[in-house]
Amino acid sequence: MNRGTPIGGLTLVHQDGAQALAVAHELGGLYAEVYRGTPQETDPFYSAARFAERLPGYARAPGFRLVVAREGGALVGYAFGYRLPAGSRWWEGLVDPVPDGFTEESGHRTFALCELHVRADWRGKGLASRLHAELLKVDAERATVLVRQDNPALNIYTHWGYEQVGRLQPYADSPVFAALVLLMRP
Repeated sequence: MNRGTPIGGLTLVHQDGAQALAVAHELGGLYAEVYRGTPQETDPFYSAARFAERLPGYARAPGFRLVVAREGGALVGYAFGYRLPAGSRWWEGLVDPVPDGFTEESGHRTFALCELHVRADWRGKGLASRLHAELLKVDAERATVLVRQDNPALNIYTHWGYEQVGRLQPYADSPVFAALVLLMRP
């Protein structure tokens, strides 16, 4: 799945789970860089070690996709996610009630966006939007993402058409996130 798409000096490359694990050190490095100097830098939930623990599980998930952006050979951004399987635990930890059937997954209904990060010097240039669009070239009814309620990216996701459906705390030590959903097809 190593398809490269050049965009203004960058190349976007689609990768599968095995390829993601092969570049895990690069992904983790950019992950740590993004949180450096933020309040999350000292939060164990956002540590590079926790990212490294979560990544293999994501990479083994059905329908996992990673899109990386490179300038030359350097990683400048990435986005990854996977299709929620039937019986997924993704929606466990919802704080707010949702309509009946909302949390039922078929393995093709919902694509979960897990991470989207762009180096600081590439922000504001449309790269996050492009990574997002490339990642969501999937056959699914909807996409979902969890975003800290104080994260400025919340405004970007709502600009892209996501709507907040409630709040969700996936882990005991995680923040309570805004659970967002983007309808991609009826």
